[in-house]
Amino acid sequence: MLDVTPQTPRKMTRILVYPNITFAKDITKDSFVQYLATVIAKLNTLRNDLFFTIWMPEPVTALDFPNTKQVLWPMPSHAPAMRVHFDATLAKQLLSHDHDYDLVWSHLPEATHALYATIANLTHHRPAFFGYAHWFDLANTASWEGASFRENISGLLHMDRCYLNTEAQKRLVIDHAAETYAPAVCQRLDRILVAQALGIPSERIVSAIQPQTDKVIVYNHRPDPYKDFPAFLRAMRELRKQRQDFTVWIPLLDTAPEDWITVAKFSKDDYYRQLQRCRVGVAPRQTYAGWSLSATDGLMNGCPFIFYDADYYRELHPTADTFTNWSAALTLLNTYLDDESYRNTQATAALTHAATLATEPRMSALSDYITTLTQSLSSRHTDASTQIAHVIRSHGTMTKAQIMKTLKWGRGISWTPYRRALLEHPNIYDTVGAEPLYQWKD
Repeated sequence: MLDVTPQTPRKMTRILVYPNITFAKDITKDSFVQYLATVIAKLNTLRNDLFFTIWMPEPVTALDFPNTKQVLWPMPSHAPAMRVHFDATLAKQLLSHDHDYDLVWSHLPEATHALYATIANLTHHRPAFFGYAHWFDLANTASWEGASFRENISGLLHMDRCYLNTEAQKRLVIDHAAETYAPAVCQRLDRILVAQALGIPSERIVSAIQPQTDKVIVYNHRPDPYKDFPAFLRAMRELRKQRQDFTVWIPLLDTAPEDWITVAKFSKDDYYRQLQRCRVGVAPRQTYAGWSLSATDGLMNGCPFIFYDADYYRELHPTADTFTNWSAALTLLNTYLDDESYRNTQATAALTHAATLATEPRMSALSDYITTLTQSLSSRHTDASTQIAHVIRSHGTMTKAQIMKTLKWGRGISWTPYRRALLEHPNIYDTVGAEPLYQWKD
């Protein structure tokens, strides 16, 4: 577990996190926030040498860890504007020379080129970049004009590696890139892009299914066209003509269009409990071949889902019931509504499969990669680095600002290679905290 004793010496790796906020009206439910909170919590069980500075449009309690600092980074809430927004003046201020950043972890490839250029040209930091892409602005998935796919690609090319949801999504991105970019660029993208499913926190997986459930069909995705929501709604109205003994729960919808549809909102824990009582969930066709956290929310709570028959869903749950059209989906839904025994068999299978999607193996691999990427940073072992080591030894403990003032160094000198040289010294450590504090330890 993470040891956060004040001024505890560490060979720290400091990571700047750039956000991707797409659900600003309730940021606690944003998929980026949920993902990052899970990842940091899991990484903190594996190691105690990471510190995350997270730029956020507003602070979120879920990201309050002893080794995190949230910094105010105003962003537009409208997705098309958010994806092209970058305030270089504010970024320069936030990228203070008093801080250190070994790695930049960007969750918005569209902004990564601007962030890279700002860091490289306006600061003395020289971090390595990696990322997690939660979305790509493909022409047939973005519902707005001026899709930012070229900006997606430009940002990726600054990264050593960028994770994304599925292998299907990776193929989709590279296929689209091949329409514009040279084969050499696509080959490079193939090396950069690495599929890493979002996974499920093992402690959130319930121990057993709820055997007695209500006749509730849940659609817990965003009610948007790229999630085939209009077609889902038409299908539910058709099912309602056949029978009236069920309700539909759409928690992310603001207003219920029918009296048999509920849009009830709950806390996270109560949301999970409600899922346990649902008869079945629907994972619809997507124009975007991504992972589905809403579906895994169901699986880990013993709620079976029927899935549109697509390769991205087969990566998520290869043995689930599938449908190729809404007529087939209604046939399946009738079975789940009428045969609770069959439903419970599928729910047990869903819960068993959920255990195979646990985040722990993925986080171990991510931790190893962070170590490898940090070790790849260049070190500058020179007379200057030896001088810095002597200065730290004579003082015992020094902030970076104090080091720079003592050496009378200007801000134009690239600092990161010297930082790496210092942390390779057997007696010099950084400390847990928002700002670096270099210590000599015999």
